[in-house]
Order: sequence, then C-alpha cells, then structure tokens
Amino acid sequence: MSRTIWIRVTATVLIIAAVLFLIRLHNAAGEVSSLGSEPTAGRRLAQAMCSECHTVEPNARRAGRTAPDFVAVANLPSTTTLALNVFLRSSHRNMPNFILAPDDADRIVAYIMSLKRN
Repeated sequence: MSRTIWIRVTATVLIIAAVLFLIRLHNAAGEVSSLGSEPTAGRRLAQAMCSECHTVEPNARRAGRTAPDFVAVANLPSTTTLALNVFLRSSHRNMPNFILAPDDADRIVAYIMSLKRN
C-alpha cells in the first residue's frame, strides 16, 4: 500500500474513534441531566422497598425504627452519589440483600441526594 492510502486509513480510523467518543460523552451528559426527574420515582421505590426498616419521608418519624432515616443518611458528610451507588450494589449483614436494577438504584440515590441540606 502506498503512503497516501495509509494516511487516509489512519485519518478515517481517528475520525471514527472521535465520533464514537463524542457520542459517548453526549449520552453520559444526557444521563446526568436526566436525574432531575428521578427523585420522585426514587421516593416511590424507597417507600415500596425500604420503608419497612427506614423512615423514607422527611419529617416523618416512626418509633421503633433501628435503621437510619433517609434524611440522616443524606446529610452524612460521607454521603455522595458514588458512595450510595456502591452501598446499594453491595451486600450487607444487617440489611436485606435486594437486587436492584441499575436504573432503580440510580432513582433511589437521586431521591436520597435530594434530601441533602446545603
């Protein structure tokens, strides 16, 4: 192959790689910006799955709950979106091992993070 063909093939591969990278960045940005509507769905999921042990709603106190309420969890200094995602996808001794779909976990995390006080 001549040098011109190699240059064209290399340029084509680089352009394709750049386009795929930009598409991936665009999709990732869309995922982050779509979390604005997730807290409502996350609250519903948390009510259905977590309210047996946790107080899910702010300003709702239930006697006899030993698990921390979601407002307290949200306001821990160590609580971040990443930390909550890791926590929800890990097994725990003193918690039921729910298997959450990734979207459901993201929604619950978005809800908990919406409870964080600035």
